[in-house]
Amino acid sequence: MQPAVGECVYCGEPFCDAHGVRGEDYIEVCTRRHCQAKWRDVREHQEWRARVATANRSSVCAHDPCEERMAHRCQRCRLMFCATHLKPRMIIDRQYDPPRRVTALLCMHCTSRRELWD
Repeated sequence: MQPAVGECVYCGEPFCDAHGVRGEDYIEVCTRRHCQAKWRDVREHQEWRARVATANRSSVCAHDPCEERMAHRCQRCRLMFCATHLKPRMIIDRQYDPPRRVTALLCMHCTSRRELWD
């Protein structure tokens, strides 16, 4: 058995050199499929957010290729969208103790990510 060199930020389990990654940004992620999927999703989300945020700088909906004026903020990614590209969704709000189900306005991108994170 190899000694642990890190602790996964997603599942909290320790891992050895052969079963995890210690990223350049000091992130530690084990090789479990679900944890690797979350790590990939975070990177892809950050890239997506940077790419579509430019629309908000000119008061346009962040949903590409929408040209409508922005109207409301997604409660997950914090970008602005027109009314067509935000929908109310039931989410679990972990800011409460115990966590509770609340309604939140989410864009389609954040809605699609919920399966991985919920």
